[in-house]
Amino acid sequence: MALFRLLLLGLLSFSCVSASLSDIKRIDRGKSRDRPTDDHRTSDSRRHIRATLQSRKVNNITLGTVSANQSSRIIGRAPREPLARYGAGIVYMLELALGTPGQLISAILDTGSYTLLVDPDCNFAADPQACQTYGYYDTAQSSTARGLGGWFAGQFGTGYMQGVWYSDTAYVGLDSIIGVTDLPLPNLRVGVSKLSQYIWAGVLGVSYGNAWNTGYQTLLDLLVAQGYIEVPIFSLGVGYQGGGSPSDIIFGGVDRKKFRGYLEPLQIYPYPQQQLKLYDQVTYRVNLTSLGITPPGQSETLLTDSNFERNVLIDSGSTYTYLDANMVAAIAKALNAYVDLHGVYRVPCESRNLDGSVNFGFNFYNIIIRVNYADFIVDFDSYCALGVQPTGDVDSTWVLGTSFIRAAYLVFDQQNDAVWIAQYLPCGDDGITDLSLDAGRQLWLEVTGLC
Repeated sequence: MALFRLLLLGLLSFSCVSASLSDIKRIDRGKSRDRPTDDHRTSDSRRHIRATLQSRKVNNITLGTVSANQSSRIIGRAPREPLARYGAGIVYMLELALGTPGQLISAILDTGSYTLLVDPDCNFAADPQACQTYGYYDTAQSSTARGLGGWFAGQFGTGYMQGVWYSDTAYVGLDSIIGVTDLPLPNLRVGVSKLSQYIWAGVLGVSYGNAWNTGYQTLLDLLVAQGYIEVPIFSLGVGYQGGGSPSDIIFGGVDRKKFRGYLEPLQIYPYPQQQLKLYDQVTYRVNLTSLGITPPGQSETLLTDSNFERNVLIDSGSTYTYLDANMVAAIAKALNAYVDLHGVYRVPCESRNLDGSVNFGFNFYNIIIRVNYADFIVDFDSYCALGVQPTGDVDSTWVLGTSFIRAAYLVFDQQNDAVWIAQYLPCGDDGITDLSLDAGRQLWLEVTGLC
């Protein structure tokens, strides 16, 4: 439903410079200060908002994008079409309160889109029972709701939603409790559905907003404008499949107890200006530079050569990872997967217990994210599916969905047009560091993992 210019405050005191990725890598991390201690793990100002995410298994997941126009064009998301046929998926949902007084709703967290859409028609939802559990926002019951007079329309795979734009006050995160008025987020634009098919829950988009995609401030933009966080950056750790580790999003901060060592910066590419020309929107696209698989008890087999480079979209709204059919077939063979009657790769559930991994490399082997079978194989209780499925054709966008994201700790950096990445490795609580206007320098030199 989703290129790299890093801005880095210079090593000279209070001197701000603009640097490319190559410029930043010339700064020697070895000369930075020593490994952080508990004394400066977190910021005294606590200028971040943390929100817990809940994983949900539901029927017929299919997401997409909506345009920023007052009367929106429909933008399709072809890579997600197989989800409609497959009939089930795992997504991550965030709870927020809308209106005055606050009305609780849950929405799918989507790094591939950029606005908040709510109130799908549960009578026409793919999963009516699930739909009814995620809350309903009634504009008539909010004293702060304001109609904006414009319509939107969005195509979500095989799903569809259209409705009207409102603005209202929202509360997001553990510090934003209904009835507590110290952290209101006023004038958040909300698309309120008047007609929908197939869609079973609201969608909270956290891709680029006012800077590139919209003519208004999105949730992340407003958090900065209100001074709750300093920079338009958030970190995401959805945790292991099946629980056992916390799942959350941190606006304006990084949890250093979710990874070890340094974060690796991945350039947003194509650059935002180019993305607008190519795709009519800016999303979290980066370049994948290697792909391999390590079967249990064996050495890694690379599926790509040393010159490989392929643009991919990091998309938390997609249950699966989507690659070309030949890549998927090679991974499927290694995991003894077979194609069912609907064209979806299924795999024996006991394979989740094997000590193997699918490996995604970035920046030409600077970092490799190893996704264990236990997280890459999607468990639907009564059956299991391979966490990667084929794209529609060789020119389709490759998508790194939640089957990949479970193994990574990700920092989505709109200030510096980068996604910072590390292997997900949780080791406790109370490790959040706030990010300042000096975030480029912090992330490159100082915000190291404590695990």
